[in-house]
Amino acid sequence: MELKVTGIMGIFEQSLGIEEPWFIRSVETVNNEVHIYVDVRDLVPLKCPECGKPCRRAGFEDTERVWRHTDVCLYPCYVHCRRPRVTCDDHKTKLVEVPWGRKKGKLTYMMEHYVLLLLHDIPVRKLAETLKINEKTLTKTLRYWVNDAVEKDDLSTVRSIAVDETSFKRGQSYVTVISDIQKRRVIDVEYGRSSECIYEFSLKLEKKGGKCENIRNFSCDMSSAYKLGCEDWFPKATLTIDKFHVKQLILNGMEEVRKEETGIKKKKTGPKKLLMIPESRQTEEQAKQISELSKKYPKTGRAYRMVQCLDEVYKSRDYFEAREKMNKLINWLKRSRLEPMKKVGETFKQRKKEILSYFLSRITNAIAEGINSMIQAAKRKARGFRTIEGFTAMIYLVVGKFKLNCPSMI
Repeated sequence: MELKVTGIMGIFEQSLGIEEPWFIRSVETVNNEVHIYVDVRDLVPLKCPECGKPCRRAGFEDTERVWRHTDVCLYPCYVHCRRPRVTCDDHKTKLVEVPWGRKKGKLTYMMEHYVLLLLHDIPVRKLAETLKINEKTLTKTLRYWVNDAVEKDDLSTVRSIAVDETSFKRGQSYVTVISDIQKRRVIDVEYGRSSECIYEFSLKLEKKGGKCENIRNFSCDMSSAYKLGCEDWFPKATLTIDKFHVKQLILNGMEEVRKEETGIKKKKTGPKKLLMIPESRQTEEQAKQISELSKKYPKTGRAYRMVQCLDEVYKSRDYFEAREKMNKLINWLKRSRLEPMKKVGETFKQRKKEILSYFLSRITNAIAEGINSMIQAAKRKARGFRTIEGFTAMIYLVVGKFKLNCPSMI
């Protein structure tokens, strides 16, 4: 919007969205703060906030309200006003809301818009210190506008979803994150990691224009809860276990073998870090070190070759080639005489159908994993959020790709 104002009063009026009968009575500076006092013309009829009919005036509220506005030359700015009351024939006496802020809000629209922009990149606690605004006020502002956008979200075009989990507080609580694979964005966040989360999402999907029977692809980790939720609520979807989690399972099995044989239990150092490198990415020196390690620890060497065999499965050109290779790998795992790898083989046998679905759908959780890394960054930004609702709002803000409808007033 083009700025068409005259003088500092005109700038204040436009930034607050003020029009007759509202007017700025005065502007004062006190203790390095700017205070704007707004009033409304006497005797002018105002509309009922419920029905919009012009109503008789009924005085003002008893106490003055204060809203934080955007800074003026780096000085904090505050808007003061006693809101007028009106008497409506249908709704009795009502308070008239001001044009520069929402009901029960403590910030002006322009300030809320500014806060939402900054929260993309600045931790909430740091932003609260910088702007000298209470953390709870920032959190409530974020939740209000994010929840407003989420409620209005259209899910009618969703066909493929990826389901992943992420922690809110270490060892205490988790959330299930559901993403639209085509649009590469988060469309739902549910507290917990059970099949109930999938049920709750199915209800929201139907409410927002989508249909459960339209979901054709469902990608997730090895979770039995997510599998059950998919079978119950998305019966027409092809369930695919993400290959990252399949690989993670066999790597964990190899790690157990390595610990038992070598007695070395350091995390991501020494042999463990070396064995995590895919064969296609190894340097000559790394390949030589792995060869020597396999000779020194033959059980670990065998487990490592099984991991490489899984990589060959995912290099298959089609479903039938992959199925043949997977059957051979499962047989090898089950007769390996390595207990951790035998357990992996049993899991692969039970979930073979969902693992091999990848070669039909070519769907992975790569998008969900990429989103998860952004969520972890959001978690750091969310320091100061003490509730799961605040953390959820931050996830939507960062990776939901929602258009927030907060007016900027400029």
